[in-house]
Amino acid sequence: MTARPGRPLTRRAFLGETGVAAGIAALGWPAGIAPAAASPPQRTASKTRVIALIANSLSDTVTLADGQTLEPFGTLRVGREPHKFHRSLGGTSVYSCNTSSNELIEIDLKTLRPVRRLPILDPYNITFTGDGRHLYKVAYRYTFVEVHDARTFRRIKRLETGRKPSHFWLAGARHWFVNANQHSNVVTVIDTQTIAVIHRLPVDPLPAGVAVSPDTRYLFVASGGAGTISVFATDDWRLTKRVHSGKDAHEMVMTRDGRTIYVTNRGENTVSAFDVRRQRVLAKFRAPGGPDMPMLSPDESQLWVSGRYGDTATVIDTRTQRILTTFPTERSPHGVFLTAAPA
Repeated sequence: MTARPGRPLTRRAFLGETGVAAGIAALGWPAGIAPAAASPPQRTASKTRVIALIANSLSDTVTLADGQTLEPFGTLRVGREPHKFHRSLGGTSVYSCNTSSNELIEIDLKTLRPVRRLPILDPYNITFTGDGRHLYKVAYRYTFVEVHDARTFRRIKRLETGRKPSHFWLAGARHWFVNANQHSNVVTVIDTQTIAVIHRLPVDPLPAGVAVSPDTRYLFVASGGAGTISVFATDDWRLTKRVHSGKDAHEMVMTRDGRTIYVTNRGENTVSAFDVRRQRVLAKFRAPGGPDMPMLSPDESQLWVSGRYGDTATVIDTRTQRILTTFPTERSPHGVFLTAAPA
């Protein structure tokens, strides 16, 4: 198989599809997973392995990659226009959020097989509340957030928030669901106890990634139109600071200790490392292909980033901030999900 011009190869040479398919069959990979361009990883004696799932929004597929070899090993077909992922309440499966086909595809993390299809309107991005009662969903094609019963998936309430609601942060300790509405230039704060919008915050154009500091004193919003990170004090929800991140600043992921937020800058192929306490960008490093969705590996030694415009995924060493590898996906990779799955 030859790579398309300008597309990076994995560290291993590509095999022909026939050879890869035979290798997958020999290792017993699940039916329904198409072979990827790279050869499958060797199994190890460990009881778990890190698996990456990358949603290819314009190919209606999910790329499967190995967290040890950092190479793709398969492709899983899902519903139309998958965007994001979220782990199930039981923890043994993950939901692929398929916007255009209005469904969640539940994928078993041990077998990597789709096990259930759940009809739900425009599930661009979802999360469960900490008590396991409710599922919150942003409907990107519309103007609202919907709340569902977490067990039955029955819709309970619809809340008008703004045009193209997309990214969110759930601050469980304060019962806040904070979401950005990209084409309304507004961030809304929903009280998850009363299930009502309690604040509407004007922000810089094209707000996307949002995060709340561990002490819940500050809200951070990445806005692509201005390339900024807006800082709000949550005691009175006032804007206190704007920090330049980079052209088309987009999504955020925070480290578990709450000290650092990684922000993708799609328009300049970089990622910013934002210091939460000092509220400033400490470093900026390269990530090709229009970096979109960042996700940290379970041990946080790696940052995985989808290349939305380059049809690639990149893995970066968080200690050295150097690229470990870039490999091809399918069209318009978006959401990334990493898990330590049973071997």
